[in-house]
Amino acid sequence: MTTIHTRLLAVQKNLQLMPSQIARKLGISEQEYLKTIMAPSETFIQRFCSRFGIAYQYLAKGVGPMFSEYALPAADILAFRDARNWKQFHTPKDLSISLTLEAAELLECFQWSGSDVDVKQKQAQMEDELADILIYSVLFADAIDADIPTIIKNKLKKNGEKYNVSDSFGNAKKYTEFSETE
Repeated sequence: MTTIHTRLLAVQKNLQLMPSQIARKLGISEQEYLKTIMAPSETFIQRFCSRFGIAYQYLAKGVGPMFSEYALPAADILAFRDARNWKQFHTPKDLSISLTLEAAELLECFQWSGSDVDVKQKQAQMEDELADILIYSVLFADAIDADIPTIIKNKLKKNGEKYNVSDSFGNAKKYTEFSETE
């Protein structure tokens, strides 16, 4: 039977990340990461799984596949709304306003921070605001009768045509700024 430490090392190898890269993504030092993986806490395991898309059952108990499939819990979101009879208030206009307000609350995490690095202590707040944005996105999709996987696939296809790999790789320019000679 493998230990959590062994499974963490297997995940690290599978992700092809160095301990320093994993530590940075977790917002801790490399030394702290190396010490923690020897006897990880429940909180660390949950955070690790969340950050890297690892199945909790695999990491904590050695059961099932290494990677979890993150299915957006749209049915849970809609059931939450319906249990409170809120659909009547969820017009596209009001939901788009709510999306904008939640996006502004996410942006507020960065206000006066000076840089992205200064906001690590606001990780939980950023996750809460992002969750609100995703919840309102599901509600908006329901209000306009849009299928989320389909619209995402369609948009990725359109973006793939605008941003082909050879022109856009490592390039932050908008597709309209690509020249024929680049």
